[in-house]
Amino acid sequence: MRGDRPGRRPGREELPVTTAERFRNLIIETVLLVGIGYNFLLAILNAQVAAVGPTMAYLAELLVYAACFGLGIWSLDRQKTAIVLTGIGLIVLASLLRFVVVWQVDPKFVRDAIIPFAFLVLGAAYRGPLPALVMRLAIVVAIVAVFEIAAPQSYGDVVNPKSYFVNTRGATEEGFWNEDSNLYISATRPGERNWLPGTDLARASSIFVEPITMGNFIIFFCAAMLAFRHGLSWIRLAFSLVLIVFLLGASDSRLATGTCLMMLLLVPLLRRIDQRLSFVIFFLVLLAGWLLVELARVDHYEDTMIGRIFFTVDSMRHLSPAEWFGLDPASAYRYFDSGIAYFIASQSVVVVLAFLLAYSFLLILRSSDGQAFKNLFMFAFALSLLVSNGYFSVKTAALWWFVCGYLWQQPAFLPTLVPATAPLREDRRLPLGPSRPGTA
Repeated sequence: MRGDRPGRRPGREELPVTTAERFRNLIIETVLLVGIGYNFLLAILNAQVAAVGPTMAYLAELLVYAACFGLGIWSLDRQKTAIVLTGIGLIVLASLLRFVVVWQVDPKFVRDAIIPFAFLVLGAAYRGPLPALVMRLAIVVAIVAVFEIAAPQSYGDVVNPKSYFVNTRGATEEGFWNEDSNLYISATRPGERNWLPGTDLARASSIFVEPITMGNFIIFFCAAMLAFRHGLSWIRLAFSLVLIVFLLGASDSRLATGTCLMMLLLVPLLRRIDQRLSFVIFFLVLLAGWLLVELARVDHYEDTMIGRIFFTVDSMRHLSPAEWFGLDPASAYRYFDSGIAYFIASQSVVVVLAFLLAYSFLLILRSSDGQAFKNLFMFAFALSLLVSNGYFSVKTAALWWFVCGYLWQQPAFLPTLVPATAPLREDRRLPLGPSRPGTA
């Protein structure tokens, strides 16, 4: 069958796309780009026009969520709509129960839980070729990173991350390691670079304003290219590799470098593991982190990868019963370097387990590419939870959940796909774009 040939470019044989459909896809792409880059836009506004406060940043984020639901919820069928609305309802119910017990509700924790649903439905509404969109996003990130590396002083003057985070996040100028720079607090961290040692280059943050999310984007881009590589030409794959290497060098991200290497080694296995067992991947990664700390005999925290994993292991050992059940909301802010402790303390272990089961059994992504992406996402998410809570940021979460939504909805807008009840092995390589009936 022509649609199954290796190397076939996704979406090559497409149905005629109307002007309205193109416009709708463009709007969705814009919402996604604003979702991951609104801080960049607000930082420029803050630096060049007028001071931006926390209220404007929160309002911008709320408008993005509203746009996601407004554009996407109507594209779902009744079953998927019921799943999304039930999930949101359970989050609201959990928040109300917490309020009744401890008389506290933290909007940030509610927002953390709403992000997946917002971008899941936005991705479900998208009808363009997915790999091309991901590639365009990576090119935008790389172009801004080139400007930042080539002219860090100019980037600092135009974007001024220091001023933006002082005005919107409550940071202080004295807390920045390099007080003479307008870049983010960790852009010029003390110590030698892991990539390009011996240079004094700052860590690039591109449109994300801070380098941590830059590293998370690289992991996402690498996972997407590994999952969808069967539908990409060798030229696109080679270009993707060049982009990944450049972005790793620019951001000097330890987590991204290690995660990309591990994903590269594990993708053949993750492509074959039944996606309904993705919750097992989650627990295996956490167990591996615990074993690593035990074998390395680490007994104190330091700002290294193994030091942060120790902090996670130590934090999990000392969580109080109230923290396990999300009844001590303030404690979650002690665990920024331990994503899993933050996840539990902010949502409760009940919500964490419910999330894992729903992700594994309700979010079924068709094709071996979809299965690979879903398992890569779970692997990267669990690995990040050992050292950071960065995957709860909209700048990171939006990308992963958008792709999940696209693949979750794919059978509804590709008429040539096999029935939804068909086994995954019969649906190995589905085109990641609309196809003409009878060609696949």
